[in-house]
Formats: sequence, structure tokens, C-alpha cells
Amino acid sequence: MDQGRGSILAGMAICWLLNVAQLGVGWLLLVADVRMLPGYYVLVGAVGLVQVGYVVPLWRLLRRKGKPRTAQGLMTAAILTLICDVVVVMLIYLRR
Repeated sequence: MDQGRGSILAGMAICWLLNVAQLGVGWLLLVADVRMLPGYYVLVGAVGLVQVGYVVPLWRLLRRKGKPRTAQGLMTAAILTLICDVVVVMLIYLRR
């Protein structure tokens, strides 16, 4: 497998654009109905965990298609998002 195929920045952009789409769906749930509030909290509050549902299949697809650098960028962005999510959640809970 050629290690020069793909782009790390493209993988990071893919991940973060999908995260923005996830936050947009969360916002739609917020404005749609009060009964959707738990779904909003899960999609927005646990973005780092929920992204596993679309990052892992995309990562596997990119690796299979011969784009290891793009897959690496996707996973790097996912890990950074998870770390930021954990830090924000910890700050919220430590304030109480």
C-alpha cells in the first residue's frame, strides 16, 4: 500500500464537517419539539462518542480504497474531537 496516497487535511476536514452536520441535526431536534430534548443532549453533549458511528466505517472504507493518509487524518480529527468533548464535559461537571 502506498503511504503517499490521500491527504491528512482532507481526512480531518471530512470528520469535522460531519461533526458540524451532527450538531446541525441536534439543533433541528432542539427546535422541532421539546420531547426531542434527550436526543439533542446526546447528539451535542456526546459528539465525541456518537461520531464513532460514522468515523469507524469511513476509516475502514478509506483504508480499503487505498487512502491511508486520509484515514489517518480522519482518525486524528476524531480523537481530537473526543478529547475536546471530554474536557468540556469534565469542566461542566467540575463546576457543580
